[in-house]
Amino acid sequence: MRITQIPMLAIATLLICGGRTAEGACELTWGAYDILPDGNGTAELLWACDQSMLGFQFDVSGLELLAIRDGWCGEDGWQLYSSATTAIGFTLGQPPLPPVNEPVHFVTIDFLVTGDTLAFAEEVIFVAPPDQVIDVDWSDTIILDGCQADVYPEGAGDGQVGVDEILALLSDWSENGSPFDVNGDGVIGVDDLLAVLEAWGPCV
Repeated sequence: MRITQIPMLAIATLLICGGRTAEGACELTWGAYDILPDGNGTAELLWACDQSMLGFQFDVSGLELLAIRDGWCGEDGWQLYSSATTAIGFTLGQPPLPPVNEPVHFVTIDFLVTGDTLAFAEEVIFVAPPDQVIDVDWSDTIILDGCQADVYPEGAGDGQVGVDEILALLSDWSENGSPFDVNGDGVIGVDDLLAVLEAWGPCV
């Protein structure tokens, strides 16, 4: 479900927190993901913590959120909402997510890639019962390398791998130290040409 307004109950759940707790290491990380050539993708998000969790809100960068669903929270009937950059989930009578030592798949997100790094942004709030904000390590990122072959124009690329890259390679064929060296081996050759052909089309 995709919304632009956040339910008041979600705001209350996440903002009435009476303090912070730092009993142990809690981590928000990326799990398995898949990105199509058109930039649409899906990713499992993982949670590990030695405390129970009854609500969350996090922002993202490098992508536009399309939906949040499934995972442990979705299967337990949590309320899940998303806008273009923010995901929210909370219990409405369902049990909190119990402490978990190993990362578990707590939600899945559907998204559209808008940058070259998928990351969690600064607004990350996870809440433990009854009303404690959990200290979370949310520094995990996914660096996309789908544009490694986008070598023309020099130093910037144009978001497209195509004829311009082929012409650039041919103009510097067998040259050492060329800015169009796709695979970084120091010389322009067949391997660079094959890398361009494999990455042909829009960068994701």
